[in-house]
Amino acid sequence: MADTAIWNFRQLAHHELDGFGGIGEGMSIQIAKDGRRILWLAHESAPKNFTAVDVSDPRAPKIVARADLPQSHMRSNSLETVGDILAVAYQTTRPGLQPAGFELFDISVPENPRSITFFDCSGPNSRGVHQLWFADGQYIHMSSGAPDFVPSHPKDDQFYRIIDVKNPSKPVEVGRWWLPGTREGDSAPPPERHPEAADTGFRPHNTNVYPERPDRAYIGYLDGGAIVLDIADKAHPKPIATWNPHPP
Repeated sequence: MADTAIWNFRQLAHHELDGFGGIGEGMSIQIAKDGRRILWLAHESAPKNFTAVDVSDPRAPKIVARADLPQSHMRSNSLETVGDILAVAYQTTRPGLQPAGFELFDISVPENPRSITFFDCSGPNSRGVHQLWFADGQYIHMSSGAPDFVPSHPKDDQFYRIIDVKNPSKPVEVGRWWLPGTREGDSAPPPERHPEAADTGFRPHNTNVYPERPDRAYIGYLDGGAIVLDIADKAHPKPIATWNPHPP
């Protein structure tokens, strides 16, 4: 594209991440105890898990930590930080593989991330966690599979799950919701599918819950459109509104 496509921006720095520049959707700034600004980056695919870059001087970014994935058949495309806790999503290339879920790290010393716990979401129909949202330090909201969830269509293998992480060493699921008809055994019929070439599945991508409105979940449900849930009772999420452009 021509340079005229961008205006009122000025590049301060560029770091090639030592050749491992396949960055996914997860980016989060940590203000470390010593005041440094640490940018945590998720990688789109193996072999790297995440990279931490000190951007306190935005003109001279430098890598301070990075980690490898435990297996080549997985990725950590999504991550979030709250205080000194880093949450990383793990999704496998196909259902049934491990590890699939999310991991919490202690990043109080950014140069030395320490694993706190791993929350297992693996199962015969699960690829683990595609995306997670962690903003209040109490709950992780995520798009995930589960060992006890059997989708009515293979592409509908992930749904909305709420995990209590107030005790980071013992995460506990407190609620879940899926689009009616996307699970085997639902009383609702399966949703009408997009044409095969455009069928990306009826599953959530973004699961946003803002601290200013903790009783609402704003979900981008891919082929299912946009959905707003009432999560005041996190054990029983209830739909408030939906917007679905299907069929386009």
